[in-house]
Amino acid sequence: MKKVVLAVGSSISAYKSCDLARLFVKGGYNVYVALTDNAAKLVSPLALEALTGNPVYTNATLWEKREMGHIALKDGASLFLAAPATANMIGKFANGIADDLVSTTFLALECPALIAPAMNPNMYASPAVKMNRERLAGWGVKFIEPETGLVACGDEGKGRLADINTIYEAACNVIEGK
Repeated sequence: MKKVVLAVGSSISAYKSCDLARLFVKGGYNVYVALTDNAAKLVSPLALEALTGNPVYTNATLWEKREMGHIALKDGASLFLAAPATANMIGKFANGIADDLVSTTFLALECPALIAPAMNPNMYASPAVKMNRERLAGWGVKFIEPETGLVACGDEGKGRLADINTIYEAACNVIEGK
């Protein structure tokens, strides 16, 4: 069974990670979820644990594990999927910042990485986020473009998390080498 590490950032669309995890499980994948501290305020680790059948990892659980807990999630992974990925998460990845479980896992990866951004349209269009996306793409990280439309804050533009079926299909394609 192929292992997917689903890293969930603190976008308001974090609740969609439950449906995304369910799609992976239904598709026969073994899903391990890593939540940022703020994402854990938006979506319940317990819900994701129930949906995946696996423990959910957070900064708190980082210190409960004794065997290199800060990088253990990478072991045996077929894909690292950051969905939703915030501007902060993308910036950490692109600049080698390793100050939480999600960013340390990303830096230690030995598998493909796929990122589905979700943020305010002005943030998504900012030069800093654009530069970080380009840097990561240059390293072979693949992106699923966000949708254009109304976002939670009331602004409109490109930044809304892509449809979970689109994310799931893109993830399966990366895992299968397509």
